[in-house]
Amino acid sequence: DLTLMTLNLTFKIPFFRELVLAHGLASCGRNSINHHLESKEGGNAVMLVIGGAAESLDAHPDLMDLTLKNRKGFVRLALRHGAHLVPVISFGENEVFTGIPNQRGSFTRDVQNWLQKKTGVAPVLFVGRGIFNYAFGVFPHRRPITSVVGAPLPCPKVADVKKGDPIIDEWHAKYLEALKDLYEEHKSQHGMTAEMRFF
Repeated sequence: DLTLMTLNLTFKIPFFRELVLAHGLASCGRNSINHHLESKEGGNAVMLVIGGAAESLDAHPDLMDLTLKNRKGFVRLALRHGAHLVPVISFGENEVFTGIPNQRGSFTRDVQNWLQKKTGVAPVLFVGRGIFNYAFGVFPHRRPITSVVGAPLPCPKVADVKKGDPIIDEWHAKYLEALKDLYEEHKSQHGMTAEMRFF
């Protein structure tokens, strides 16, 4: 059983909440993930977009900048339950929209970061295509998106693992290495030349 996890904020929007629940999504909070992984029947998996809203601000064509360097909570939960970490990379996602220039450290990026901290939503400014034109609009460009799934990393079960334990850093590094290897193995097939960078 695979459950896609999403932001808690999603469940506070009337009507949209019901739509999300009807499609089987769940909150990405720690308690929700624990609930799904503690099932006595086993066989449950959760899918997280680890970079989340912060990573969407780095989504630009021909770049692969991921917000993962300091995101370690998912590793701690995997260790607590003895779950597998499965690296997945999608090619083509950054090509469906064109983002406005917002390099780290720029005024635009500082405003976006401030708004994200205040509202919990990343204010991504983008350009897509229109209904009758392909130069400007809010619809995504027609680009293929290919997701590649890597080999699972079976974490040992460490029920009493705590934030800051060295084993978390060890498995986080293994996950980042596996993700980078997966990207390097497949990037040329999908027209990517940029290096994967972690922030």
